[in-house]
Amino acid sequence: MGDMIKARQPQVRTVAVGEETFPGVHVMLSPGHSAGHTAYVINAGRQRVIAFGDTFHSPVQITHPLWEATADHDRGQSASLRRSLVTELAGSDTIGFCVHFADVVFGRVHIDGGRPAWHPVDA
Repeated sequence: MGDMIKARQPQVRTVAVGEETFPGVHVMLSPGHSAGHTAYVINAGRQRVIAFGDTFHSPVQITHPLWEATADHDRGQSASLRRSLVTELAGSDTIGFCVHFADVVFGRVHIDGGRPAWHPVDA
């Protein structure tokens, strides 16, 4: 594995939290799943999307953010991050994006019956 990483080193650059990597795309630290796990906040005019990578593995974790994934490196930190993202998404019109959500990768969080729930949006 070390040789593979060294071979790719010229193609890799590190980024800082909050750094704008491309116009309108900012780095967001999302610890817990793996060392250095990163999410991205994408702003385009009044539209905002958070691409949260491996922070969530199933839409059911929106309703139950304390439910962990076996691959989480630091389960407590992962749960804390999921709770804060659910709160942020529920309190705004921000769209969430998660590749793990199969055919419902884009969505918003709404409160249904006092609990947060994932509501898919058309991409």
